[in-house]
Amino acid sequence: MSGKGKGLGLVWYALILLTVFLWGMSFLWSDRVLDRQVPVFTFIFTRMVIAASALTLFSVLTGKFQQIRKGDFKWFAAMTAFEPFLYFLGETFGLKITGSPTLCSVIIATIPVFSLIVGRILFKEKLSSLNRLGIFVAVAGVIAFVLIGGNLHTDYLYGIAILFLAAIGSTGYTAICKKLANKGYNPFAIVTWQFILAIGFFLVPFLIWDAPTWTPQYLSWPVLRPIIALAVLCSGVAFVIYAACVDKIGMTRTTVFLPLVAIVSAVAASLLGQDNLHPLQMAGIVVAMAGVVMAQYTNKKKNNEA
Repeated sequence: MSGKGKGLGLVWYALILLTVFLWGMSFLWSDRVLDRQVPVFTFIFTRMVIAASALTLFSVLTGKFQQIRKGDFKWFAAMTAFEPFLYFLGETFGLKITGSPTLCSVIIATIPVFSLIVGRILFKEKLSSLNRLGIFVAVAGVIAFVLIGGNLHTDYLYGIAILFLAAIGSTGYTAICKKLANKGYNPFAIVTWQFILAIGFFLVPFLIWDAPTWTPQYLSWPVLRPIIALAVLCSGVAFVIYAACVDKIGMTRTTVFLPLVAIVSAVAASLLGQDNLHPLQMAGIVVAMAGVVMAQYTNKKKNNEA
């Protein structure tokens, strides 16, 4: 590889690390919004509107916007139903119930492991010994984190179960997103339409449950500041960078960085006082993330780079 090629490669790796940082911070920013008693659908709907507006403006100005071709609308709608709709319902309600940004980031970071388990059960996909060991290690790390925290009451466990809705959403989203990319849609167009359609998905529950009690307080700067950061940085910038990195450096090389999201979230939450973590809980996080890498490595190595 030439010096120029290596330089460009380093740029893409730097960008995926930026995405990891932004997604790690997203759990903390979401927690701040929920701490101000902002209803869930008000929070998510506002985030979708801001994200869709920013992405549409950027895509149009840069010439990246693409119209949905005839016959593809159903795929965009299905992708949006999985993520942001189902994913954000699981993530946000799970965070609201557990009150732990770190726990949420750990569960979300182990999504690839549970995708492998589902693939094995439903599609008889082969797993190597390293994959199986990685799954065991990852699950053990998550269980250790929860047990050491001592939060085993019913609501907390219910919150953990809700978080796995996000896992279902992420799995479905990835499959359909790849299909649309293969149809010739660029990352900017895919992500822009994803959030435009998400406004429609979240409008109905917002009107039914939250609109009757809506107050101007939900547009105050202390509330809008983290929502804008989530919409522009995490929903806009990070999603587009991630999609582009998958295209430029491959799915395997990109997804191997995702376990770092939980580490970023845990360290930031501890430093900012949003989570009080026991040292053994931090050890549990490291073990779980190591398991995620082990579970993916051999299995994905056999596949062609996406």
